Amino acid sequence: MLALARALHVSWAPLERLPASILQRMAAVTTAAATLAASGADSINSINGQADRSSSSFTPGPPGSTLSGSHSRGVAGLHEPSMWQQQQHQQQEAHTPEQDDFESRRQQLLAATLKRVPQLGWAGGAAAAAAASELGLSPAAAGMLGSDAQTVQHFVADCNRRLDRELAGMQQLLSAMEPRQRLKTALQLRLRMLEPVIETWPQALALLAQPEAAPRSLQLAFDLADSIWHAAGDTSTDATWYSKRALLTGVYVGAELFMLNDASPGFADTWAALDRGLEGVVEAEGAVEGAGSFASSLGDAAAMALTQLSSMLRRPM
Repeated sequence: MLALARALHVSWAPLERLPASILQRMAAVTTAAATLAASGADSINSINGQADRSSSSFTPGPPGSTLSGSHSRGVAGLHEPSMWQQQQHQQQEAHTPEQDDFESRRQQLLAATLKRVPQLGWAGGAAAAAAASELGLSPAAAGMLGSDAQTVQHFVADCNRRLDRELAGMQQLLSAMEPRQRLKTALQLRLRMLEPVIETWPQALALLAQPEAAPRSLQLAFDLADSIWHAAGDTSTDATWYSKRALLTGVYVGAELFMLNDASPGFADTWAALDRGLEGVVEAEGAVEGAGSFASSLGDAAAMALTQLSSMLRRPM
């Protein structure tokens, strides 16, 4: 994993002291981008095919195009539901009262578990077991959250839903911003959701990077990027739909990694790194729009994602 850091020409020395699990996370994202570039839309179909079947999956794709899945929504706009929102709406319509009750109890258990995570961590099920006891449930009830990795994924999915609701309530404010500022605002909101668990987040990242968890983790990352681009007013319906989301995923992961070692007041250094990453998105967006094919567009995006990570993780002298 350190070889990856050196390949990125990262000069920030503390990066080489990060746990291997964190560098695994970086490798997983950049490898996924390269896989998408090599295999095109079929790779995305395969990833979704392996994802958690407990929720309905969709094929990521630009709305209104032949590359998109069954949840096309026409031309994106600030006031239209995103692909993720449409998926959630369809899931809610299909839920039975029993499923709704189970989901409600699982959300209560997740909230109680998160209060225990800073002290007990994510691994071993200790936080979930303590939460079940606190709620007066049997120890077996902790199984509602699934494996340790699935517990982290429930948290990530819950954060994504919270972000989507917050952005939906900020439409007037967002519409007055430049697109880049919309992206930054949304990314900051999402990253701040990690603050209560930041001390244990390296352990969570290690769980998300496990082979059996990686497909679902990647899908959640793609869902996040889709929601943020939608909130920023993205209207792309061609191959750049994919490349923009791949690039934004790289920016989010870079800022997430930077945040783990950020001791600056209010994570000021992380927001500076986020600015550097978004500068790269603007540059990369123009490059991929000029690419000659779907594969070359994503190939450029994958290469630029590596450059983004390098730029974001390098502390200015």
